[in-house]
Amino acid sequence: MVSDSELIERLREFLKNSDLNTTTTGTVRRQLEEDFGVSLSDKKLFIREQVDLFLQSQFEQQEQENDDDKDDGDGDDEESTARSKYHQSEDKKRGGGFRKLCCLSPQLQEFIGVPQLPRTEVVKQIWEYIKGKELQDPSNRRNIICDESLRTLFGVDSIDMFQMNKALANHIWPLDSNGVAPTESELKEKSELKEKQRKAKQEREEDSDEQEGKEKRQKAEKTGFHAPIQLSDALIKFFGTGESALARSSVIKKMWEYIKLNNLQDPSDKRRILCDEKLKELFNVDTFNGFTVTKLLSPHFIKT
Repeated sequence: MVSDSELIERLREFLKNSDLNTTTTGTVRRQLEEDFGVSLSDKKLFIREQVDLFLQSQFEQQEQENDDDKDDGDGDDEESTARSKYHQSEDKKRGGGFRKLCCLSPQLQEFIGVPQLPRTEVVKQIWEYIKGKELQDPSNRRNIICDESLRTLFGVDSIDMFQMNKALANHIWPLDSNGVAPTESELKEKSELKEKQRKAKQEREEDSDEQEGKEKRQKAEKTGFHAPIQLSDALIKFFGTGESALARSSVIKKMWEYIKLNNLQDPSDKRRILCDEKLKELFNVDTFNGFTVTKLLSPHFIKT
């Protein structure tokens, strides 16, 4: 199985080179599944959180660069700043991906001062507020000490970055198909319905976990990434086990086991693989990026 650290590293690398106007969490998840040859349907929430943390880190980096370049700051006017950014976001209404315009909950509307913003702008403005009020815990800057406004929004005295991203998800909703925001009563109903659905889903999952797990294991043995697939003669020779068919996920796992066992990762950049003679013969390259191993293996999976 792929580790969380490997997923995070590849996710950040992918997002740095992506257009955030068109990229979605679904796009990210599918790319990671292709890169690592595994199903990540059970990692949707984790990927969503890591995307938020990436956007947050990008904002912090931008803020640091701005601080380095800025000689004198202008006066603070939180309400006018929020409304100014809202009007700027109007230009992005037709955008998509992470910058698609969203509807804000009544509590978040009161905090930010506008009814609609892209998710990226919400994260950015929350962090502008936190930094402006110096609410990060000096002993652990990932922890936020809530003032009265944040306590009203999140309902806690302190909150860490991961918890904050989860909490914000409850305050950001999609607009309807016509781009119209729901009324306050509709938002309240939607919030209550969402909470009921969450509880009902949790109860269903708890009741059926064992049965679903059994069914998934049985299905996984025959379909998807776990379905056996015919290997090329060269790949059969490379593994040397005599097995002519293996699941794609098993092949990728075996390949990484071989790479690590033979210390083929470049010490200066673990993502770079230095081929030994066997790998050179199999892939016909001297080096390759670890994330491209699935592409290099593709010609060795024989479709029947």
